[in-house]
Amino acid sequence: MCGAAMPICSSPSGVKVPRADSLPTLTLFSREYCHLCHEMLVALQCIPGASFDIEVVDVDSDPDLERRFGERVPLLMHGDAELCRYRLDVEKVRAYLAELR
Repeated sequence: MCGAAMPICSSPSGVKVPRADSLPTLTLFSREYCHLCHEMLVALQCIPGASFDIEVVDVDSDPDLERRFGERVPLLMHGDAELCRYRLDVEKVRAYLAELR
């Protein structure tokens, strides 16, 4: 693992564990067998100096999510904002996080 960004939840239910600080939580919609999903998670954790939490949601854990996303994962979101799909765009994520400050 590289950076300070760590998953706050990797359970299939996607239930978040609250933290004392107010870091933004990015949601990674993922699948257990998806190599691109695993690569995006590792790349997120390796962004130097970035401060955020990661919530990993397994779309196969919920039939509605499975229908909604199909094979279109990984998908990185913050709330309703889609940040990246399939591959991490580090500069886009950095710019987005800078706007939140």
